[in-house]
Amino acid sequence: MIEQRKIGTALAAILGLSAIFAGGAFAQETDTPLVKELTIEEAVNLAMENNISLASSAIDLRIKKRTDDYALNMLIPTVQLSGTLARSNNVSNPYAPLLKSINPYYQEAEVTEADHWTAMAGLSISLNLNAAIVEGLRMARKSYEAGLLTWDQARKETEKNVRKAFYAILLQEGSLAIAKDKLATSEERFRQIQINYRNGLVSELILLQTQLAWETQKPAIQESELGLQQQKEFFAFLLGLPAGTEVQLSGNIEPDLAAFNADELVQKYLGNRLDVAILSKNIEILNSQIKLAQLQRFTPSVVLSQSYKPVLSSVEDSWTDTGNWTDSQGAFSITVAFELSGLLPFSTTGKSVADTKDSLAQLELTMQQAAYNAELEIRNLVRKLDKCKASITAMELNTAMAKKAYALSEQGYRAGTVEYLDLKDAENTLLQAELGVLMEKYNYLATLLDLEGALNTKLN
Repeated sequence: MIEQRKIGTALAAILGLSAIFAGGAFAQETDTPLVKELTIEEAVNLAMENNISLASSAIDLRIKKRTDDYALNMLIPTVQLSGTLARSNNVSNPYAPLLKSINPYYQEAEVTEADHWTAMAGLSISLNLNAAIVEGLRMARKSYEAGLLTWDQARKETEKNVRKAFYAILLQEGSLAIAKDKLATSEERFRQIQINYRNGLVSELILLQTQLAWETQKPAIQESELGLQQQKEFFAFLLGLPAGTEVQLSGNIEPDLAAFNADELVQKYLGNRLDVAILSKNIEILNSQIKLAQLQRFTPSVVLSQSYKPVLSSVEDSWTDTGNWTDSQGAFSITVAFELSGLLPFSTTGKSVADTKDSLAQLELTMQQAAYNAELEIRNLVRKLDKCKASITAMELNTAMAKKAYALSEQGYRAGTVEYLDLKDAENTLLQAELGVLMEKYNYLATLLDLEGALNTKLN
């Protein structure tokens, strides 16, 4: 059962990527298990609907879309409304000395509490304009486009891993079915040996060997069944199904073998890769960021402002005494500002631009490396598919020969011309051949999914 353990380990590694599919904790199991039969397309659709990681990515995309939709709000003027009520500690007429010099009999009016109070209202409207606004709009659009690419990449990566996990469970089911067939054959052989032993045709040693071979298979099969059940439950959880749901997968591992030309695939689909497209979009964003910073450094800003500041200098009985409200401080202004310190290369702005240019150079190198690695990946995957095809053909031939050899060995064993160990060797050879074909077909399907992901296209 070593092969089954390897298959179970590989499946656990695929299903262990819980961060790719979903997060959280298992809910309480229901008393009555729900049976859910799923095709591979239904499993993918469930993952797309219930995937927590994708939901988080969708929120990120929604934020970027909102930023792009409302990018023009930078042209909305800043409006501020204020109100102030102040009490002066000392109230006097500033013209009193002059009036007394003119008229010695001049007397100031008696100061009341209302004379200490002043009410002020304020309304200011301002708009800051700069040539960098246009580039800011472009950068918001490019950031949203990069978010779309990232979202598409996350969806396709999730779909690929769901399909791989689906086929991996089918692989383990197939492996378990082969092991159960072997167990049934061993049991049948033991029953026949019992009859032969009672009739004196075989020795007790052969009887015990046959029984031992049958009994030792049971714990390994039970362990495989338990592992498969756990993987199915976890797969159901990853798809967002209720806890305790019994998943039954409807499908088979029977790939349509095809031939692919690596040169044609590289030439036709290399430009479709999402990772390269995301890097290209990030390069565009950095270029926009540099342009925006340069425009802010080398172009002036124009500030349009209109303010209203009415003042009620003496508060008496009414707050709405419009006759005493005066607006002597409100004004309209146009201000042209130019930041000279930003022109210095060692200033904060200058250093930021230099850092961004270096980041851009690094990203361009990363994109070149990504394109080179992408081509190598495509060629390696095509070679791996060719190897899997050749292996499947050879293993299917070996399986046919192993079946025939096992059938002949079993006939000879029943006739007493073949030793028990020779029969076991033939049986193990057949089991290895059947498992090898199944495993190689899964490898072909998994590699094909990787190649479709690398090309960002469907090949079947």
